[in-house]
Amino acid sequence: MSELIGEYASDYINMGETTEERQSYLNGASSAWNIAVLPEHLREEAVRRNIKEYKKINPGIDDADNLADDLRKLIQKKLEMFPDVKKVIIDASIEPISDTKYRIVVASTDHPEQLKQMLTKTSS
Repeated sequence: MSELIGEYASDYINMGETTEERQSYLNGASSAWNIAVLPEHLREEAVRRNIKEYKKINPGIDDADNLADDLRKLIQKKLEMFPDVKKVIIDASIEPISDTKYRIVVASTDHPEQLKQMLTKTSS
């Protein structure tokens, strides 16, 4: 699964210059992946919840519109690249190898009910 995420989101993750920034981009890519696994009629609400949570965690940051756009693009990319992969990401991290290289480590599950539980926690 780590290789799939790298293939799907490496360009997005590489926008970060530091490990912390790359982790933030990986978090966004993981959220988009999980939203893409949802039935189509639930995706837009999940994007809205994700943005609401982002604003709550990052008060004063004025890039929520950009994040929403990024999420939608990543959701579409996941659907195009891996339409049949229904695994849910439960954890993803960046592990630095050197100043310019890193490894993506992903924990996932084949049980989509995990996603519903994660979304319920987020919206509480």
